[in-house]
Amino acid sequence: MNKRNNGSFWPSYVDIMTTLFAIMLVLFVVSYSRFKNKEKQLKSLVDEYENIITVYSTVGSIDSTAYFGYNGEYLKHLFTVDVEYQQKEYRIDKLKLDDIDKIAADNKRDSIIEAGKLIKETILKLEETKSLKAALKTDSTHNNIKFLVVIEGQSSKISFNVDDWRNNYTLSYLRASFLNEFWKQNNIDLASIPKCELIISGSGEGGVPRVVPNEKELKNIATDEKEFVKLWSEEEGKNQRFLIHIVPVIGNIDVTKEKIDAYKRNSY
Repeated sequence: MNKRNNGSFWPSYVDIMTTLFAIMLVLFVVSYSRFKNKEKQLKSLVDEYENIITVYSTVGSIDSTAYFGYNGEYLKHLFTVDVEYQQKEYRIDKLKLDDIDKIAADNKRDSIIEAGKLIKETILKLEETKSLKAALKTDSTHNNIKFLVVIEGQSSKISFNVDDWRNNYTLSYLRASFLNEFWKQNNIDLASIPKCELIISGSGEGGVPRVVPNEKELKNIATDEKEFVKLWSEEEGKNQRFLIHIVPVIGNIDVTKEKIDAYKRNSY
């Protein structure tokens, strides 16, 4: 009996070990496949995140120049050079400085040109960024990363409302439109850049940021009502200007909490 039992033990043991080996092999193949899939998903997330960081870093670099700065209150990258038009004027050769100091006005216009060149160079630089070259090879992703440049004309609240065409809102739009024409005359055509969307707008007596005269302080300074109106007009007149906003636009690049949670659920 003992000999017969011992003889049948080894074939059974070999069968069990073979089965266990097969099970372990299947588990290994399944696990390896899932790990490779997970690695691919994580790499996709990392690539998309790097692209987003690259875009925002490229935009952020413009703030280290003398022409732009980031406004944390309004979350905008803004043109920081003060440009003030004469009342009811919208042409770039009708700045307030043109009545005071022609050389200073010309220097202001030179600054405007340099700011336009900087915007153009910044956008073109994005196409040369190594981390984005792979993402820009196909048409489907080429449109995912853009810059939105908004030229916003503003006007003061000094009364100007002759009719439907001659008013502060039309005036503010014309300031933005003629700035764009001025740039184009100096070989800065932002609308022609594939990865730039240009919006020309006029916010009239609204829009942000704006210069808001401190009426309480002005009344303390002024000796009479006439002087108060003059001081108020000088402060409010600083809104006879344009603003330039630069906004990075991220399209189908998706690094959201929902997407990450979905990856987590698929990994279990």
